Amino acid sequence: MTAGESDLVTLPGTGVSVTRVAFGGHPVGGHGWGVARDDERSRMALRTAVEYGVTFFDTADVYGLGVSEVIHAEVLGPYRRTGENIVVATKGGVAWDDRGRTRRDSSAKHLRRAVEDSLGRLQVDCIDLYYLHWPDGVTPVAESVEALSRLREEGKIRTIGLSNVTPEELLSSAGAGIAAVQVKGNLLQLEDLLGQLEAVRRTGALAVCYSGLADGLLTGRISSDSEFKGDDHRARYPLFQPGVFEDALERVELVVDAARSLGRTPAQVAQRCLLDAGIADVVLVGSSRPEHVEENAGAMGWTIPDDTVSALLSSVPMPSQLGEG
Repeated sequence: MTAGESDLVTLPGTGVSVTRVAFGGHPVGGHGWGVARDDERSRMALRTAVEYGVTFFDTADVYGLGVSEVIHAEVLGPYRRTGENIVVATKGGVAWDDRGRTRRDSSAKHLRRAVEDSLGRLQVDCIDLYYLHWPDGVTPVAESVEALSRLREEGKIRTIGLSNVTPEELLSSAGAGIAAVQVKGNLLQLEDLLGQLEAVRRTGALAVCYSGLADGLLTGRISSDSEFKGDDHRARYPLFQPGVFEDALERVELVVDAARSLGRTPAQVAQRCLLDAGIADVVLVGSSRPEHVEENAGAMGWTIPDDTVSALLSSVPMPSQLGEG
C-alpha cells in the first residue's frame, strides 16, 4: 500500500514526506499496558506498518528503558538500508537509574548523553527527528533547545521537536527551526490540541497528536466491564475514573455510529477526523499488535464528509480539561 498525497506531509527542514498516520512505539517498550512484553509481536507490528504504507515512526529512549529503540532499529534498519523512505523520531528528557526509576532531566548535559545513547540503540549516525520529551521544570525550554541545536549543528540530529510544552515555551524557541510539536489529544480530549495549534502554526512546525485513540477508548473495543490492572497506566488516568469513564463511553458510541455509516472502524474515524479537520498534521497511535496496526493504517486513503466531521467535533469531546493523571 502507498499513501496518497492527502496522506503525506513534509517534515520541515528535510524536504522529506511522511505519512500523516504514524506508528507510536510506546507499547513496543512493553511497560505500562498491563500485559507482558512480547518482542516478536512488536517486530511483526512494525513490519506490518511498513507493509501497509506507514513511513513515520515514533519512539523514545524511556519506552522500555531503551527496548523500543532497539527493536525499531532491528526491524526498520534493513528497510532503511535498501532505500525505503522511513523516518524514525525519538525523544529524550527522562533519565532512569539501575532500578528503572525515572525522573525528568532536560539539562544540556543529559540531552547530549541521551542523544549519544539513542544513536547507538537506533544504529544510526544521525537521528531524523529528536524531541525534547518533557521539560524538567528547572531547565528553561529555550536552554534545552539550544543544546539540541548544537547537536543538530554537529550532525547528530537532523531536526528538533518539542513535546509536552506550553504555547509560551514553544514560542520562546520559535526561531530555532522546530520541526514538530507533540501534543496529547484525541476526539474526546481536544482542549490541549486546540489551545496549542496557533503557536504551532506560528513556528511552522507540524502538529503531531499523540494518544490519538485515547488509550484505546476510541477503538470501540473498551466497555464498562473492562478492567485495567497491574501496571496498566490507564487505571490512574482521568478518562478511566468512575463517572468520567461512563460519560466517555457514551461519547465513543457516537464515533461507533459514524464509523458504521461510513463503513469504517471507530479507530479509523477517530484518527481521520482530526486530520480532515486540520486539527492535527499527524496522528500518532501506539500498538504492538499487527492487526491493530493494519486497522490504524486504514485511516489513510479516504476522507470524512465535512458535515460528519462537524457533527463529531461538536458532540464527542469531553466538556472540560481532565489533565494527564
